Amino acid sequence: MLLDYSPFEKLPSWIQLGGQIRGRFESVSGTSLIKNSSDAYYASRIRLDLGIEPASWLRFFAEAQDARVGAYNTSPAPSTLYNPLDIRQLYVELNVEGKPNVRFRAGREELLFGSERLIGPADWGMSRTFDALDFTASVGRAKVDLFAGSAVLIDPTRLDRSKPGEHLYGAYGSIQRVLPGMNLEPYLLFKQTLNVNSETKVLGDALVASPGVRAFGTVPGGIDYALEVVVQRGSYSTDKIVALGDSSVLGWTLGNSNLKPRFSVEYNYASGDAANKDGERNTFDQFYPSNHNYYGMIDQFGWKNMKNARAGFDFLPFKKLKVRSDFNEFYLATVQDGLYNSAGTSIVLDRKATSAHIGSETNTIGLYQYSKVWRFGAGFGHLFAGEFLKESKDSFGYTYPYVMLQGSF
Repeated sequence: MLLDYSPFEKLPSWIQLGGQIRGRFESVSGTSLIKNSSDAYYASRIRLDLGIEPASWLRFFAEAQDARVGAYNTSPAPSTLYNPLDIRQLYVELNVEGKPNVRFRAGREELLFGSERLIGPADWGMSRTFDALDFTASVGRAKVDLFAGSAVLIDPTRLDRSKPGEHLYGAYGSIQRVLPGMNLEPYLLFKQTLNVNSETKVLGDALVASPGVRAFGTVPGGIDYALEVVVQRGSYSTDKIVALGDSSVLGWTLGNSNLKPRFSVEYNYASGDAANKDGERNTFDQFYPSNHNYYGMIDQFGWKNMKNARAGFDFLPFKKLKVRSDFNEFYLATVQDGLYNSAGTSIVLDRKATSAHIGSETNTIGLYQYSKVWRFGAGFGHLFAGEFLKESKDSFGYTYPYVMLQGSF
């Protein structure tokens, strides 16, 4: 029998205990962008949280995580699935209420902003954290975050640590209801990477500046929308950076139906580099995103050198069950650049390819909220290889079914 309440509800208010148990069985088959990856395995992830609040303005938080995988067909298993007991979060937080309200957080923590297309925990896998400082000020409908830090490198062989030679800085703003039915999020992000090679193999440092803006909201008639544009400028050793990314989502929900059906269309673009030795780097940098909800459930593609069109349909066949299905088409922005996976790594490069069509992907996901604690899910995705992959690889097609349970206490 499943426990359908948190066992920690009766603790004193100044101490908070929590946790999460998640298990996922996957049975992949075919060829991913990396290798022939047919396999069946069980991935488990356990978290235990401890929060201590000795005063209304002071809070300490720690989170331990243990992630393992059983029956994986290669050893060692990848760090996206396997990382024995480690410290996932550990920070101190100060809160001052007033005009404005101020929060300061220092330590190992999650950073997530906006749609998470550039900065998010990517929680489907091991989940990303940062060793960071984060200052938040909010007044009325406006808020701004100022932050600096480094992504934590997951290492199953030792305690996780900050990724050496890579730093993130930024300011992320939010204004609610800037116009009727519109919220606005302007931001400016910087990513610094030490010791990189230019297109002509000159060693130097990189600094990518990414000013962007996201607008989202609703209009009468059950229409929702989200628009995001990011411009990138800077230097990559001796190369100049000139890149662009944009995303557009339009949805329509039939509000007079108990099924809550929602139709949506989406288009995503990220520039690629058409000339590899011209002293200009045009490949868009996706920074540290949460990609699982975008660009296909099977997590094969990143927001780099990409054109992606998606059509989706969501509905509630039952009160606690949500079903989502979508269809994606993927193209390279330019065949002169590589195909990048969800982590942002170039996996396939074929400058002689005559087609930019990467492939087509179908996905169907069901999520059932059994209680406030337990949630169950299942999904099925399949990638049909396009002409670019057929020209560049020996075998094609990738199928990804899974079932999942998650308990949050």
